[in-house]
Amino acid sequence: MSFARSGLTVCWKPEFGTLLELAEACDVPVRWSCRTGVCHTCETGLLAGRVTYGPDPVEPPTESTALICCAQPCQDVVLDL
Repeated sequence: MSFARSGLTVCWKPEFGTLLELAEACDVPVRWSCRTGVCHTCETGLLAGRVTYGPDPVEPPTESTALICCAQPCQDVVLDL
């Protein structure tokens, strides 16, 4: 799991719950509002990898982005953060 702009590479642990929670734990600056995939405020560039959602967002993001508030990586992921 990598945050490209921040230059951080960290191990994903399911205890974090979402990529947003992992970013916050690593002090990576993020924008968010709903934490449920409704508002798209947290929509972030997905530079590499794939994510899954739980809960599923109301409206899915574009293919090259991720809603990090409700996303979990399902393989190595690089985010534009």
